[in-house]
Order: sequence, then structure tokens, then C-alpha cells
Amino acid sequence: MRAWDGAADPVQLERAAALRDLGVEVRLGGDGLDALRGAKTVVKSPGVPPEAPVVAEATRRGLEVVDELDLGWRLVPAPTVAVTGTNGKSTVASLCVELLAAHGREPVLTGNTEYGPPLSEVALGAVPRSLVAEVSSYQAEGSPALAVDAAVFTNLTPEHLNRHRSMEAYGEAKRRLFLREDWCVPLAALNADDELGRRLAAEIDQRGGRALTYGTAAGAGYRIAECRWGLREAELTVEAPDGRVELRARLPGAHNAANLVAVLALADGLGLPREPTLAALAGAAPVPGRFEVLGDLEAPFDVVVDFAIAPDSVANVLRTARTAARARGGRLLTVLSVMGRSAPIIGRESGQLARELSDHLVLSAASYRGEPRIVALAALAAGARAGRGGTLEIAIDRREAIARALAAARPGDLVALLGRGPTVHEATDLRGGSHPLDEREIVRDLIRCAS
Repeated sequence: MRAWDGAADPVQLERAAALRDLGVEVRLGGDGLDALRGAKTVVKSPGVPPEAPVVAEATRRGLEVVDELDLGWRLVPAPTVAVTGTNGKSTVASLCVELLAAHGREPVLTGNTEYGPPLSEVALGAVPRSLVAEVSSYQAEGSPALAVDAAVFTNLTPEHLNRHRSMEAYGEAKRRLFLREDWCVPLAALNADDELGRRLAAEIDQRGGRALTYGTAAGAGYRIAECRWGLREAELTVEAPDGRVELRARLPGAHNAANLVAVLALADGLGLPREPTLAALAGAAPVPGRFEVLGDLEAPFDVVVDFAIAPDSVANVLRTARTAARARGGRLLTVLSVMGRSAPIIGRESGQLARELSDHLVLSAASYRGEPRIVALAALAAGARAGRGGTLEIAIDRREAIARALAAARPGDLVALLGRGPTVHEATDLRGGSHPLDEREIVRDLIRCAS
């Protein structure tokens, strides 16, 4: 067995040493072509694109190339629910875990998630009773054998276009989780407010699968009739196939209403009793870094942390936050940065939306894997300046940006910190360098210092 990675930073050196202790031959740096010697199968990380030299050469040679998720699925014979889409994957996957746990299915969260192990790692232990896999487009496009038992589709909005190049290609990668050649997922919960969701529903029905639709659209099988929320709770009225359902939850916002109803539809499709399902959804806490309201703050205002960077997710979070702030007579103050390779592409629209939806906006810079921070910040700033809305500031340093927003906050206001979510380190270069940056701790420290 042979492992290769293009990076040779301290983190990879440590991982390489651990693999060598297991008898794995490890090579770091270069293009990886020499690692193909004698290989029959190449298992790639989701982040490695098909055009990477080592993957492209393996394909040219006719070697089997699969994603890590595909390998894990082949090795773990457990019933699997998969969740995919642009926004809401982490929240829906977390809700699915709560759902299955409430019904005694002892689920394990896996896939492209920060809150569980890769599926191939799950294969090293005892076989779980059930799996919930958060699946990215990167994984779905490289998983030729993956055939899950049920799947949820949340939505398709512009993201990862630096990799997929077009929305059509991006959508096709998602589609592979539901339909592939002559295979069709047996059960799917699909967003009827999304064009791809409606198309998948029609195709799955034609193939003999069961497609349950949800959303606000008139034709949705599980239609959201009413949605009311505050900062920490929500109440939903859903028109389900068997009548009206009243649902309470701790997840505010119209976007979370869709997430909740997606899991309600899935639960009914799985034949799970309604009462434990509603109790599980009512008790589910927000995923860390997804509209996470910081507790124990000695301040007359509230602070919310969210990962949102793409335009659609920025709009969803800020509309939710704005409604909650207005309900108590407060303003919405936003700190926003975007990071990742797609940041320069999505930054302009995200910046414009943030300006339009905020009473006060502070833009800052961030880097996920060492990408240039100023390029993304420039795109954000251009969009924000083109938008009409609240006052605008720019502070390159994230801590300084947070400090400015907190200093401007008045009693009853809501401060929303967007763009980093649960991330607790800031990348400093492309070689793996980083320093700690947990904005929850920054907020608490700044408030303590001000008191």
C-alpha cells in the first residue's frame, strides 16, 4: 500500500510518520506520478480534483479511481442515509442523526463533515447499526459504486464553480447520489422549491423509487404553510399527506424550516412513528457554527456565529437574524469574510447582499488553506460598495473587525459573525501554517475587557 500527498507541511509529516508505523509507504511532494507504480486502484481524498496529474494519469492508464467515501461504503455494510446540497447539509445531517437515535437506530455521522470521521475510518471499527453521510459534490462525482438506502437533497445554489466550472456540472455531480446509469435511490426527500429537486423527484418516480417533496411550493408533499421564529426557537405548520403537523424547534429561520421538514418527510418515508420524530426535531440543538447563539455573554446584545459565505447562505442567515433583531427593536450588525478557492467568485454577490441586509457591516479578510486573503476581501468590498444598506467598514484583521462591531452594538442589537463558523484556526500560508482563531473566544475576551 502506498500513500501520496502533494504537501509536505508539519501536519502531513506527522500523518506520514503514523502511516509508516502501520507499514504504509508514504511519499510527499511532487506530482505523485511515481506513486502509481504497480497500483491497481487509486483512492483519492475528496479535495483532489479529477484533473490533478496523479488522478488524470491513473485514469489514462485505466486504473480504478474512487473517492474515499466510495471505499468506505464498500467496507461498511450498514444502512445509510446520505445528505447533499449546497446549503444546509450539516444541519440536515445532524437532524438525521437525532432522528435515527430517537428511534433506536444508533447512527454514526460520517462523510464530509467536521463532526464525524470519514467513512473509510468507520470501517476500522465495529459495524454501526446505521450511518448518516454528509456528501459533497466532490465525493459524489468520484463514487461509482455508492448506492445509499435513502438520500436528502437540500438545494443547489452557486458554489464550487472553481472546480465544477458550471452549474450544470455541479448539479450532475449531486445527481449521482440519486440516479446513476440503471440505479435509483429507493427513497429520497427532495426540495420542491429547487429546480434540481423537482427534476430529481420526477426522474426517481419514473425509475420506480419513492420521491417525497418538501418546501413552500404549492405542489410539495410536505408544504410549509406557516413559519414563525425568534432568536432561539421556531414554530412551523406543515401540510403533510396525512394532515396538518405542528412542529416546534430550536432552529430559527425559513431555511431551517426547510431543513426540519426535509427530515420530517424522510422519517415518514422510512416508516418511523411520528411522535418520537417530532420530539427529536424539537430537541435538536443548532450545529456548532450554524446560527449558533453564543451563551453566557455579559452584554445587553446577542451574538450569532455562522459559517455562511456563499450568497444564498449569507442571505438566509441575515434574513433570519434581521427578523429576530427587528422583533425586539434592535439592529443587525454583521461581520463578514469569505474564504476558500471560490471566494473571489462568490465574494462580490455575498458582499452586496450583506450590505443590503445589515444595519452596519464590517468586512474582514480570512483564509481557509492559505489562499490570498486580500483578493477575496476586494471582491467583498466591491459588492458591498455597490449595494445599498447600512454603514460599511473594512478591517482586514478578523479580531479588529469583531471588536468594531461589538463596540457599535447597543442594547437589543444582534451581532452576526459570518464566514468562519466552527473554524478555530486561521491559515497563514499554503504550506500548512496556521494560528489559533476562535471567534467565540474573541467575543468573550473583548466583552470581558470592555466590562
